[in-house]
Amino acid sequence: MALRFEASCPDGLCPGWSIIVKGQSSSQANKFEINFLCDQDDRIAFHFNPRFTESDIVCNSFLTNRWGQEERCSNLPFGTNEPFQIEIDSDDDNFHVYIDETKIMQYKHRVKDLKTITKVQVVNDINISSVEIIKKHFF
Repeated sequence: MALRFEASCPDGLCPGWSIIVKGQSSSQANKFEINFLCDQDDRIAFHFNPRFTESDIVCNSFLTNRWGQEERCSNLPFGTNEPFQIEIDSDDDNFHVYIDETKIMQYKHRVKDLKTITKVQVVNDINISSVEIIKKHFF
C-alpha cells in the first residue's frame, strides 16, 4: 500500500466537510483508495475503492476489527490514465460521492459519532494533482 496523501482534521470531517481529490491513475493501475479514518483506533468509517480491473467502485467500513458488507457501484465513469475529480461530502446520514461533478452514489454512515472521523488518506495507484478539504456552509 503506497500512501499518496494524508491529512488530519482534529475537529472531525463530517458533516459539512467536503474532500475533493483531483488526479489521474497510471495506465497500469489496478485500484486506489480514499479512506476516512477514525481517531484513536483502526476504524475506517468510509473506504472508497475504484477497481479498474473490475470496472466497479467498492465501498465499505472497517469496524470492530472486521470489514462490513461491501456496497458496489458499477458506474465507474473513468478509466486508467484518465484525469478525474472526486468529491465526497457528508450530511447527517450519508456520504455523497461525485465524480466530475456528477453524483454517482451515496453511502449510509456506519459510524454514529461523526466527529471521530478525523483523518483522510489516499493510497495506491494514483497521481494526485490536488486535494482540497473544505467546510461547506449550509443555509
